[in-house]
Amino acid sequence: MFEIGSMHFLTGEELSRAELIELLKVAEFFKVSREKTREELLTSASPGVLSGKTIAMIFEKPSLLTRLSFGVGIHELGGHALELQGNQTKRKTLRMQFGSCRGMVHGVMLRTFEHSILDRMVSLAKIPVVNGLSDSHHPCQALADLLTLKQNFGSLQGLRLAYIGDGNNVLHSLLLLAPFLGIDVHYACPNGYLPDREILGRAQARAILGKAQIQKFESPEGAVAGVHAIYTDVWTSMGFEEENALRVKVFADYQINRELLSLADPRAVIMHCLPMVKGSEITAEMVEHPRAVLFQQAENRLHAQKALLHGIYSKRV
Repeated sequence: MFEIGSMHFLTGEELSRAELIELLKVAEFFKVSREKTREELLTSASPGVLSGKTIAMIFEKPSLLTRLSFGVGIHELGGHALELQGNQTKRKTLRMQFGSCRGMVHGVMLRTFEHSILDRMVSLAKIPVVNGLSDSHHPCQALADLLTLKQNFGSLQGLRLAYIGDGNNVLHSLLLLAPFLGIDVHYACPNGYLPDREILGRAQARAILGKAQIQKFESPEGAVAGVHAIYTDVWTSMGFEEENALRVKVFADYQINRELLSLADPRAVIMHCLPMVKGSEITAEMVEHPRAVLFQQAENRLHAQKALLHGIYSKRV
């Protein structure tokens, strides 16, 4: 039985290398199991790890993909997903809100702004807290990305991934998790939009344990040379809309297009966490390219998060 020692999942650093590797195996098992016929599923059915449990999904930032993947995943593990929008909670009275919540539900998935909100929740928690996204980290997306790379290349050790664009929460989570499992990460971000130094320092220490490297490049072209995956995200993340006009100018040269892909390994896959702005950070041609795995990543959110919840709750049934 797959078990995770930590009750919470905020940055991904809570999991050991062995737990991460096993999580990816369990996620692949869930994917394959889902493809079984109804008869096969009924024959092998057993009570889900979330049977009789309610998980609150709190959205201070909206997201279709997070709502779908967690909602479906919780249901398939036998639990009940209760969705709360940001306007149904009062952030200034977090202690009161979460104090009430923890007595009625068996866990919380929160998609929020400041990462400190999650840290405060954990300080109050007697139930598991999972980070669905914060301004600093997006670890559930990174789990799906690792699963996608494993499915396409078989092994993660020795792969090279280039991230092009904003040094945001998606890059932070890739830096913390991918090198930890042996993937070299190259990144090219405009000055003023580089990853957080403190998070980068933690990631570099973890990369040593994974026998991988993290390298900064001054240009997208230098970063993608010979890599197995090219990754990008929107130039303007949620919460930064007022900066959009400036960001469009700053990031104009940070686009995944035919020319950039030609510099990568011939087997290189094209990655994006979605949603996207076609024609900005990625061209329409690259979205439809045979080596684009954007929607595979999206589906893998479901399988990876099911494996995560399975690991957290197997120890707490």
